[in-house]
Amino acid sequence: MVTRVVAGRTYDFSHAMGRGAVAGMGFNYGNAMALDDEGKVYVVSRGAEFVTGVPWDRTARGARVGKFDVGLQSGEEDYHGDFGRTGSGYGEFTWPTAIALDSRGTMYVTDEWLNKVSVWNSNWELVTEWGVVGSGEGEFDGPAGVICDAEDNLLLVDSRNHRVQKYTGEGRYLTSFGAPGSGDGEFNTPWGITLDEEGYIYVVDSNNDRVQKFTPGGQYVAQFGSTGSGRGELNRPSDVAVDPDGDVYVCDWGNDRVQAYDAEGRFFTSFIGDARELTPWSAQVVNVNPEAIKKRREVKDIQQEWRLAMPRAVDFDAANNRLIIMDTQRNRIQIYNKLKDYTSPARNL
Repeated sequence: MVTRVVAGRTYDFSHAMGRGAVAGMGFNYGNAMALDDEGKVYVVSRGAEFVTGVPWDRTARGARVGKFDVGLQSGEEDYHGDFGRTGSGYGEFTWPTAIALDSRGTMYVTDEWLNKVSVWNSNWELVTEWGVVGSGEGEFDGPAGVICDAEDNLLLVDSRNHRVQKYTGEGRYLTSFGAPGSGDGEFNTPWGITLDEEGYIYVVDSNNDRVQKFTPGGQYVAQFGSTGSGRGELNRPSDVAVDPDGDVYVCDWGNDRVQAYDAEGRFFTSFIGDARELTPWSAQVVNVNPEAIKKRREVKDIQQEWRLAMPRAVDFDAANNRLIIMDTQRNRIQIYNKLKDYTSPARNL
């Protein structure tokens, strides 16, 4: 177990779960995730990309939404099934981008290629789809992050229109905020979005390498991060989460890490990945392959395997007080517990 004590906070690396899979028990380039009321995680698998000339194979591409239990420790993970498939028809995904759950368990999945929101009930039945491509009110171009507020309205990141739009769950337009640019309250290809416990809105302003904070009404409050690879800097961030203490976690996609800031925007640590053991599902695959076992023994420095690789999504499980990171290129999730009342052993100096 890896323990870090920083800025009055303590985090323990817990475990990693998942494996690469085009269907079923695993992920295929996990692009987004959301937690339900029971702590289960819904993962949006983006699916594989193929070069021109390769036959279209819906099964192999693997775009879907899967439901998982990440477990409180290694070995407790579980797979509960999935819905959706690759395609461009009703109930299908091409480039699924994000997922949100409302208070009834209804799920909303955005697709930036098909420019639509698909709506699924808690029984995983497709209810409806909606979306109009354009730049006018209620239209969008490249829908990305989505979150449900306390009234079950949707806040949707309209990425290529550089704004956030608000809709009812039925898809009726309510309002919007944001404009193209790099100033306060402006966006350049925004992506992820979340809410804190007070209803403040956090938007990942990806191509401006920052996260912006807004009031529930859409007025600019503050920003987190700046361009670069140093402490507190970001390179094409993709997602954001806020814990009950007000700490902010940003998926620093281009720098292969998650950056953490306090509620005032002060950087305090980075998470770079600590998965020193194969996940149980990955181990099942490796351990039945003698050649894979031999090749792993020949690796001179396996630390690279521990680390995050282009993480695309981050969430905070408040019920279990833990940070959950979608380690996208490694087709797994890494979990860190945020400990309360941690004390270091006394030392006689």
